[in-house]
Amino acid sequence: MIKRLLSRLGLFGVIFLITVMLLSVSGNAADITADMIHKSSMGSFKGKMFLKGDNIRQEMNISGEKQITIFRKDKGVVWVLMPGQKMYMEMMAGSQKNMAPVDPDELEKIGKKKLIGNEKVNGYMCSKYHYTFNDPSMGAATYWISEKLNFPVKMEMDGPSGPMVMEYRNIQEKTVSDSLFNIPSGYQKMSMPIMPGMKGQ
Repeated sequence: MIKRLLSRLGLFGVIFLITVMLLSVSGNAADITADMIHKSSMGSFKGKMFLKGDNIRQEMNISGEKQITIFRKDKGVVWVLMPGQKMYMEMMAGSQKNMAPVDPDELEKIGKKKLIGNEKVNGYMCSKYHYTFNDPSMGAATYWISEKLNFPVKMEMDGPSGPMVMEYRNIQEKTVSDSLFNIPSGYQKMSMPIMPGMKGQ
């Protein structure tokens, strides 16, 4: 399911997978905001990240257009917003039909993680982990989890889409508004695109 997601959603597929890993450790994380840096074979992108409890919002400018991804673990959904069109897509977490990411609670079932050391990253002392997927074709990942924030401040992955790095800088611990994790009024829901060889919803 994860490989189909990656091929179907491209860059967002990669971000989905990374965020599933983030959510797997963010349950007790503090409210934070940060600059997001993403580097891969798809290019280099900058954006913003907002975390509140188990919910994450990521904002990026891709090809000149702002795109927003909201992960609502409490509702079991992922929303991809397109502000320019005032439209959004919705996927149910763990749904084979909609191909959203697996539930973070299932992460331990699709791979194994190992503590390999401790390092300071972007001002935070972190536990460094190596994560290997049970499916060898999915590759492996290394991530640095801040002991204070209980949240990964950096991730490196070598997977189906090639090597990539996701890093959070200028991290600020401050209250994040609940409104950032809701769909703005006036947005219309659109259907997920159907790819060749796949069944409709």
